[in-house]
Amino acid sequence: MTVVDNPGDSDVYRLITTIQELSAQLADSRAVAHSLHSAAGAAKTQATHSQSGFVLRRFNLDKTKEVYDAELEPMNASLAAENQTLQHDNKQLGVLIREYEQSLERIVSAFRTRARDVQEHELALIRYYESKLLAKESENLLRTLTTSTAESASLGRISDALRNMMRMLDGEDSPPATVSSSPDITHNTNVEQFEFDAGSMKDSSLQQDVELARLEQENAVLRRMLGLELRESEYGRDAFGSMGTSNQQ
Repeated sequence: MTVVDNPGDSDVYRLITTIQELSAQLADSRAVAHSLHSAAGAAKTQATHSQSGFVLRRFNLDKTKEVYDAELEPMNASLAAENQTLQHDNKQLGVLIREYEQSLERIVSAFRTRARDVQEHELALIRYYESKLLAKESENLLRTLTTSTAESASLGRISDALRNMMRMLDGEDSPPATVSSSPDITHNTNVEQFEFDAGSMKDSSLQQDVELARLEQENAVLRRMLGLELRESEYGRDAFGSMGTSNQQ
């Protein structure tokens, strides 16, 4: 606002009066706006409660008790009907849930039975093939032991023939041929024993070598059959110890 230089008293008085009137109108407008805001909040709250279906008495003070009860009775009837409908739906849902639980229990029981049958079948197959493999392995080891025993017998006969030939070359009389006895092989696999002439000192080295080779081969087969895991050094010491004991006897 432009201030006029050297104003008169009348102009100043009119200006002050106008300012006071505007201030009063502004205060009145503010009060009206506050009241309108309060009324709008109350109307909004009432509308919210009306939409929720609950007609409260404190929002219907303008109506008489008869009119209020008349409007409230249909609403109560509709709410009761809705409650009955919801209860019926809940009962049906409960029945469906129980049926689903029973069906699920039957399915799980059938699955468990099937899984147990499959597992038992697999275990039976495993036991069957394990027994077959063990029988086949025992048969192979027995065949190997029989073959090694036959080879040892052949080596013994060859050594006897060589020893007799060496004696004949040295001009000695050949002793009568001794037939080595071959005992029956049972499930414990009794090894074949050979009879050598212990009277001749020249043949002691050859006899020990042949006997040691035969015992090593047969003991190796027996170790595999019994499942023993012995170190080669310990096995060698045991073999030489047994040979020393037999020679001392």
